[in-house]
Amino acid sequence: MAKKKSDEDVVALITRLLRGSTPELKTQVMEVVVGAMVDAGNWGSISFWHGELERALMQYFQLWERNKEPVCQHCFRNLGPGLQERLKGRVVIERAVR
Repeated sequence: MAKKKSDEDVVALITRLLRGSTPELKTQVMEVVVGAMVDAGNWGSISFWHGELERALMQYFQLWERNKEPVCQHCFRNLGPGLQERLKGRVVIERAVR
């Protein structure tokens, strides 16, 4: 199925606007996009993006480890159990200081 020209224009516009936007705005856009996929029942797309985000997180945390920076406990705890298990021994978790 060929994309309509207007669809390509919308994607190009959003891409251009997000390049210089804040992390908060990017998160809000992701919430809208994921919400739209859930509403439409696009479970295949959601599963695909789950895998892509998991791979990106693995690379991100491994980069932190190469730079000898600990991963904050809050970030690590918000990961799913499977990803936490895969990262065990690969990253240093920041210790809480009281």
